[in-house]
Parts: sequence; structure tokens; C-alpha cells
Amino acid sequence: MSSTSGGRFDDRVVVVTGASRGVGRRSVELFLEQGARVVAADRLGAELSSAFQEAGDRVELVEADLVDVGSCEAVVGAALRRFGRLDVLFNNAGITIRCAAENTSDALWEHIIDTDLRSVFYCCRAAIPHLKSQRGSAIVNNASINAIRGNLNLAAYSAAKGGVVAMTRALATELAPAGVRVNALCPGTIDTPMNDEYLDQVEDRDAVLKMLITKHPLGRLATADDVARAAVFLASDDAGFITGVALPVDGGRHLV
Repeated sequence: MSSTSGGRFDDRVVVVTGASRGVGRRSVELFLEQGARVVAADRLGAELSSAFQEAGDRVELVEADLVDVGSCEAVVGAALRRFGRLDVLFNNAGITIRCAAENTSDALWEHIIDTDLRSVFYCCRAAIPHLKSQRGSAIVNNASINAIRGNLNLAAYSAAKGGVVAMTRALATELAPAGVRVNALCPGTIDTPMNDEYLDQVEDRDAVLKMLITKHPLGRLATADDVARAAVFLASDDAGFITGVALPVDGGRHLV
């Protein structure tokens, strides 16, 4: 994970949430390769430590459950304390829980909204004053293709991720005068441990996996690398005139 000479993120500090596995882990690796110093946050502290045990002194690991506003503020504070600034926030942490609307309890609704929407706002609110003080700063929010199209048994999840997209556009408008760009990703199904956990629960794993692949016109699931590279692009100066977008990273699934 050594930095690349002349990397896009030299001298910049990045916070990545949900960093222990999948898209978050790959994003941390890519930001490091591009010269960044990174605060990697996750509620899975043991997995986080295992993932980055050889990452070196350009990574600060923070165990944090971001449904708690204090934890969101602590993650931002860790960037300022360790590295003295904050340039990029990648809100990647989230959960996917499938449940029919009529069976979604109040507690489950609140859990999904707290994890997938409220935590994103908390992290943004904590980061914004510090992002405003840097040139070319950016927020990237990981939403979902289900934020912009319908799907079965995902009413609460879709509501939360739709809220992330709406909030992204509002913040992009609000923060543009300060030079802070705000964009969202809308991935399709990603081949990650989270998706494996879902497949392990279904009756016919092979049939469900085939169905998921068929939904994507490019004929495969996204990899963590596919989504992480899109996040790094939106956070970089290469996307310096892009703000307020909800970018599908879905192999064409939004077209079908």
C-alpha cells in the first residue's frame, strides 16, 4: 500500500467509513496508493485491525458505530488530531436488510434509517466546517441503485438510500459556494462479504446468484474495486467540475 509518486491525493487526508471490508477496504487501499493519509473507521474493530495491520503510519484506525453522533464526531476528530486537516469524506458504512414493508417493525425501520441515512448526515455535519477550509474538498456518499429504482422487500433500505441521494443534492447546492463538492454512488449488486452473507441465507444460492447477475446487462456483479475506483474518482480533482450527481455503478442495471 505504498503511495504512488505524484498521486492524486498527495498531502490530503481522507476519512472512509465502513472500511474493514468490501468497498470500504478497497477504497482505503486506493487512496493510500494515490498518496493520501487515511482515517479508516468501522464498527468491526477486529476486522479493521486485521485488514490494515501492515498499512503503516499513514492510516489511523478508529472503531466506531456511526449510528451514534458522538462516534461520527470522534472519527472526524481523529483526522484532525492525527493529520491536522480533512479533505475528503467517503460515507461508505451501511447495511442491507431485506424485509417486506408489512413485516417491517418500527425497530427495524429505525435501525435501517439510523445506519444508512442518519449516520451519513452526522458524519457530513461533523466534517463540513473542516472541509470548507481546504481547497478542492469533497464528500462522496455511497447510496444504492435502489435509491433511484424500485426493488422487492427493500422499502426501508430504499427510503434510506433515497434520502442519501436527496441529501447529497441538497448539500451539493449548499456547499458549492465554499468549493466543497458532494456526490453519491448508486451501485448495483456488489460481490462482497455482505452479499455473500445474503446468499448464504437463501434456499437456492446458485439460482439467486444467477438471477442477480442477469439483472446487470454487463453480465456480472460489481467488484469492490469497481465501486471503490468510482468513489476515488469522484473525490479527486479529476471530477473537479462534478457535483450533485447520483452516479450509477451498476453494469447498466438502471437501464433495464
